[in-house]
Amino acid sequence: MQAVSLRVQRLRTGWVTCGAPRHCKRAAHGLVLSRKLASAAQVPPGQLGDASDSTLVGHRNRISQLSAEIETYVAKVVSLECQAAQESLIQQVGSAASRVLDGCVVNPFGSAITGLWVPGSDLDLCVIVPGANDRHLQTRALRKIAGELRRAGASHHVLPRIGAQMPIVRWSPRREGGIACDISVNNALAVANSRLLAQYIQVDSRVRPLGLCIKFWASQRNINDRSQGTLSSFALTLMLIHFLQRRTPPILPSLQDLAVTRGYPPLFIQGADCRYCSRPSDVTAAMKQLKENGVANSESLDSLLQEFFLYFAHEYQRGTLAIRSRASFVQRLDEADCYLVVDNPFEPGKDVANVEVRHYTRLHEEFRRAWSILSSSGSFASACEPAAPPGQGDPLSGAARPFGFGGAKVMCSQDRSTHQSADM
Repeated sequence: MQAVSLRVQRLRTGWVTCGAPRHCKRAAHGLVLSRKLASAAQVPPGQLGDASDSTLVGHRNRISQLSAEIETYVAKVVSLECQAAQESLIQQVGSAASRVLDGCVVNPFGSAITGLWVPGSDLDLCVIVPGANDRHLQTRALRKIAGELRRAGASHHVLPRIGAQMPIVRWSPRREGGIACDISVNNALAVANSRLLAQYIQVDSRVRPLGLCIKFWASQRNINDRSQGTLSSFALTLMLIHFLQRRTPPILPSLQDLAVTRGYPPLFIQGADCRYCSRPSDVTAAMKQLKENGVANSESLDSLLQEFFLYFAHEYQRGTLAIRSRASFVQRLDEADCYLVVDNPFEPGKDVANVEVRHYTRLHEEFRRAWSILSSSGSFASACEPAAPPGQGDPLSGAARPFGFGGAKVMCSQDRSTHQSADM
């Protein structure tokens, strides 16, 4: 329990405010067990008793299995054929746009440049059009692009979505297995955000495989769809960076804070200061400062994946999740009570997750489920078993209870009818 209390106290001093754990005994047990097993993994066999040796061998086998699963999944995610297909689509959209818009430039963003693109993902493209500074001019440019794409060929459907918050043209393949494109105009902040994430992923080789695994897990469990009120891939990646910044010692610095302390000049894009540290020498110097007693963080991928789920299952309770210092920005009015609010790196105070309240319990239970599976069986495949589609399965089956459920009796239909009869 002391380990949990100390850790929660440490979290209060950082970029998220944590409340007392709701499941203190369970969290403490899982946390202490995880730390003991991690320490035991460094002890040579034969120096512990028979029972300890047996536990250690079992733990090492689970870790070995999880490591192998992670490596296998990451190795097969992106093929050369997929990369070639992306390049072809970028060229086609660029050619179509340049025929109807003078001086335009096509910039990919999102998972295509962060390295977190997986088969089935969309390709996000931003067409920078000089002078298209308001919504009317941007939608006008989009209509021109849509018209040219229709004339260019019949391999894709052209679906303008001008009424969306960010107007886009969706260029969707007619055949299964193709790549769909979402085309926007002058969505420069999105491009800047993607380049920031790409820079973080380049800092440490563990970030990309962890991001790919977490994204795959969320997709399989049906909690990776912002349009449905769950977590977007962008929000999940920011949550991962936030988590890695909080390790002991930290794995990632804050690139935006580093740019400020190093005296980088402000870089304003659409009114937002988008500077961040990208100079290799400055990043290397910052990484040296993050070392604890001269030793860098050397946690393994399998250990970090388990710890990520442990953090969001039992340690994080509430507060804004940010990857930069928020000391100079006004806090949210609901700072003490907000849950899974993920701060926009370049627009502090704006939540990029926008998780609907009705999903809070489900998301928390999914993190707890993943942590439970990985800490016991160590099977990534089991943690990523596809969730039942909405409306299927028995919602009252199983031992899991909703987050904060007080144990009140749930009346079945017979009890309800009897109760109603008594009232009548």
